[in-house]
Amino acid sequence: MVCQRVDLPGGGSAIVCGPRQRKRKCVNCRRPAGLLCDWKVKTKKSGTCDAPICDRCTHVPAPDKDLCPKHGAEWRARQAGRDPQVVRQPAE
Repeated sequence: MVCQRVDLPGGGSAIVCGPRQRKRKCVNCRRPAGLLCDWKVKTKKSGTCDAPICDRCTHVPAPDKDLCPKHGAEWRARQAGRDPQVVRQPAE
């Protein structure tokens, strides 16, 4: 069991004990992972891939979007097949 001191609003503190949480490791390099893949997966309850990834292995296609190496490669392949001159029209 691991115990931590937690600072509370208003200046108080508390000691919280519980089971040790395992640190997630990157699916690519096994380093500590602080991010999860945001690729949409309809079959998952969360709606996204959620593979743990580190800062070095993430692919960032847009702000606040992180993709694991597998889905980053898929995103790049889709982008390569797209004509950059085609502009999407907003749905009416």
